[in-house]
Amino acid sequence: MFNNSSAKVFYEIKSPKMKYLIPFLLIAILSYQATSAQTKDYHEKYIVQDSISLTLPSGGNVCALVIRKDTNIQQPCLLIYNIYADTSARKYESRKSLAGKGYVVIEVNARGKYCSTDALEPFEHEAEDGYYIIDWISKQPWCNGKVGMLSGSYLGFTQWATAKHLHPALKTIVPAVAVAPGVDFPFQNGVPLSYMLRWLHLVSDHKLTNYGVFTDSARWNNVFLKWYQSGAKFSSLDSIEGAKHPLFQRWLQHPDYDEYWKKMTPQGKDFANINIPVLSITGYWDDDQLGAMYYYKQHLLHNKNANHYLVIGPYDHGHAQSGGIDTLAGLPIDSAAILGGNLVYKWFDYILKDSSKPALLSNKVNFEILGKNEWKHVASLNEMYNDSLELFLSNGNLQKTKPAHTQFIQQTINFKNRASIKQSGDDIINFPTLVLDSLSLLPEQLIFASEPVETPFAISGSYEANLNFSINKKDVDIRIELYEQLPNGKYVAFSSTVQRASYAKSRSQRQLLQPDKKETLKINNTYAISKQLSKGSRIVAVIGVNKTPYWQINYGTGKNVSEEDMSDAKDPLKIKWYDDSYLKFHILK
Repeated sequence: MFNNSSAKVFYEIKSPKMKYLIPFLLIAILSYQATSAQTKDYHEKYIVQDSISLTLPSGGNVCALVIRKDTNIQQPCLLIYNIYADTSARKYESRKSLAGKGYVVIEVNARGKYCSTDALEPFEHEAEDGYYIIDWISKQPWCNGKVGMLSGSYLGFTQWATAKHLHPALKTIVPAVAVAPGVDFPFQNGVPLSYMLRWLHLVSDHKLTNYGVFTDSARWNNVFLKWYQSGAKFSSLDSIEGAKHPLFQRWLQHPDYDEYWKKMTPQGKDFANINIPVLSITGYWDDDQLGAMYYYKQHLLHNKNANHYLVIGPYDHGHAQSGGIDTLAGLPIDSAAILGGNLVYKWFDYILKDSSKPALLSNKVNFEILGKNEWKHVASLNEMYNDSLELFLSNGNLQKTKPAHTQFIQQTINFKNRASIKQSGDDIINFPTLVLDSLSLLPEQLIFASEPVETPFAISGSYEANLNFSINKKDVDIRIELYEQLPNGKYVAFSSTVQRASYAKSRSQRQLLQPDKKETLKINNTYAISKQLSKGSRIVAVIGVNKTPYWQINYGTGKNVSEEDMSDAKDPLKIKWYDDSYLKFHILK
């Protein structure tokens, strides 16, 4: 597709002193060799330099692609820091399209991908390497000294990792649906996802990206089901799939949010030092919403003057990056929520070219109320709502009044019973579809429903769960699914949250429960949504123990959960749910 050139270019670049890296490392060399320079005429000529090897101060190396207009004018630069190495024509065309907007586009693949000779170690080196990549970009003759970063998911993480050690040339980041390692992946609220093995094969099977294996949903469902029905320990999932996977095993060695995870992303003072404009984008059904919101909340917690904008609307993981779709997993989406792909480019023009600010960003928090076809623009997350609603879990009801006398519902969970499962989704992991004719409950689930809504309002923001219960074991994984039951009887899925009880107080230190003691479990790391409830609708909560092929199974012994297996299920889990438990919703009237 391109005309090849045999030109080879060499540079020797000095690296600045960095107080937070190896102290004696004052000067480092970044060198690159362009193995091909390719051009093609459209309306203008573009210079494409591919397979550029950047040797980093640590001795590692990464692989870069540069696409720019054939001009001597220095331009602002956009960095896409990417683990998903790809050689498709579509990739080059999309990067060219971005370059056509007046930017030099640089795509850098993580260590171990494409032409990098390093071993692949996802998440582990981006915080270290990002500074030097920005430094190299900023010193190229085609760069005007201004660099921005963009894209989502893992590529949202790489932006936050790069900002951990902020380079002066990095002027803005636009992390969409950003995964937060150790926070929402490969563990979510302390519970590992089986999906982590599927994702590892996507990125680690070879130097490019193994979409063929990754997209074979039937294959992976069979793998997860085979593990689930076998009763084997979770650490054997990779062997059941085919062979031990060293990265899978490495991650399981760090169930706490420990230094292994913390070094990957900004912490505390790092967030305080991030003083550049940030635009975060996520969706109500984004599987990485908890990661995106973690970064947002931490940034504002540690930097009171953070120049951070948030856009959140009725999107899943993919469509939060593309600008929306009119029907999402069977659910009609408001026309106002369909943004298209121009918001990010307008943001870069605003920050890097002194253009006007995008009209959507009239305040720091911008959210669409699904069902009202209306965007709201407020100064903080706390202004997404103007009231709250506490609903107590009593006799199958979500009721506004606390029961006068505390009672409980007792459940017995047989972990040996593997007969019933719920199907996982692909685009939205927890829900194959967002609109359901009925709810199918698993034996370990209970359902609670509110009275019909009399005056319409919006559930707006995340919710809190205060669950009072006792168990005969030392730990348990709780799952809460939220729905709206429409007046016609159908259900709209809002969210599904899991929480390991022993990590509810701190994700960094496991704190086991005392058997047969009434405990209060507070779950507040939940998904945000803004959805208008119509007259006659009900709020429905499905609450129970998490037992599914798609998550690690916690048998409650208090041992390393990755090593628990069916032999730990000889005594059923007995759980008492007390009716002074409640869910607290934030609402917008």
